[in-house]
Amino acid sequence: MKLRTMAMVVLGVGALAGVGCKKKPKEGKAPEGSGSATMSGTGAASGAGSAGSAAEPPKEAKLEGKALADKYLECVGMISGSKWDDFKSKCLAKDYKGHEADGREIPNADAVVEFFKGQYTAFPDMKMQPQLVFVNGRNILAVGLLTGTHTGPLKTPMGEVPATNKKIGMLMFHRVAISDDNRAAEEWAYSDPATMASQLGLLPKEAQPLRAAMDKGLDGAPIVVIAADDDKEKKNVDAVKKAAAAMASHKIADIMATWADDGLESDQAEAKDWKGKKELQAATETLLKGFPDLKTTGEPAYYAAGDYVVMMGVYEGTNSGPLGKMKATNKKVSGQFAEVIEVKDGKIAKLWRFRNGMAMAMQLGLMPEPKPAGGAGSAAGSAAGSAAPKGDAPKGDAPKADAPKGDAPKGDKKDAPKADKKDDAKK
Repeated sequence: MKLRTMAMVVLGVGALAGVGCKKKPKEGKAPEGSGSATMSGTGAASGAGSAGSAAEPPKEAKLEGKALADKYLECVGMISGSKWDDFKSKCLAKDYKGHEADGREIPNADAVVEFFKGQYTAFPDMKMQPQLVFVNGRNILAVGLLTGTHTGPLKTPMGEVPATNKKIGMLMFHRVAISDDNRAAEEWAYSDPATMASQLGLLPKEAQPLRAAMDKGLDGAPIVVIAADDDKEKKNVDAVKKAAAAMASHKIADIMATWADDGLESDQAEAKDWKGKKELQAATETLLKGFPDLKTTGEPAYYAAGDYVVMMGVYEGTNSGPLGKMKATNKKVSGQFAEVIEVKDGKIAKLWRFRNGMAMAMQLGLMPEPKPAGGAGSAAGSAAGSAAPKGDAPKGDAPKADAPKGDAPKGDKKDAPKADKKDDAKK
């Protein structure tokens, strides 16, 4: 398929992460409501009531901890069950706003519902299955497994994509700021549209395949963890910050010292995981060779819950060196990332990274910016343009260039820079 067709899918499918759509943090800043290690009580907008309902329902009592997690799981179930009226009235604040990492802005609750309805037309059996759910103050931070079969037409700003009859299965992450009446007031979502395009068979023939469709989630899912704001969580945040500092130093020995011997890094915009220090070191060396000036900008946001730390930020760098077999493009990249990190005994045991790999590919010149079906000045054009990388998204490590291009490095070092990789997240 043409690169343009892939862009159509990317814009149409975007990111679907649980309760609503997404939004991206203000340029050059970490997501709002961030700044402290455990952030209890911060980040929640003040939206109240149900979105668009004729009569105001009674205001719900403020939920906390496990009860808030249960409400989140209930709302995700409403999406999978296509219970749109209930979802809108019970789960979305009137002034809801959503942001996709390096992508679209979702202006209100009605736009969220219409977005999901369109996805269910294209994927009638689509389901969002929560895997990791963390509650930190008025914030829900969650990883979900999105599955479905593309058996219907997918409408996009670029035109309609006919059914491919292929299955998708990919992990996505979002942070949801919850209002005092337990509704999603604002949301930030992270996923890789190019991975979905790859699973649908819509990448160009010369492109390197990305992560295969998942049909099974994490053992024990959904794993729900409520932040305790205790010394253990503070030490875990310190361990992640230490890892981020090591990545910023570009000193391989210091970086590897922050990892457990059997550590696992799973960048969802890459085709494979890295396990064990040998693979992790090879991947890190490839990344830093390709982006010698790689760094995170500003102050990332950190959220702790039990053994887990979520880091959200913005990365930037210049591809002035080779990435495996891929020659340097000498282009600058910048993008948003979110990392979910499991810490054991002060070391990084597991790290899941979420970012928009397609946006990075466009910045590197590995694929063209999509053109809207309605022409450059149309409303569709504006929507299409929003998929292009914007400014300095949330800070973080630089993604690993999984650009849909052809000769990415083989093995551990594929052409896609793992930019936001251990940069700071893992550490």
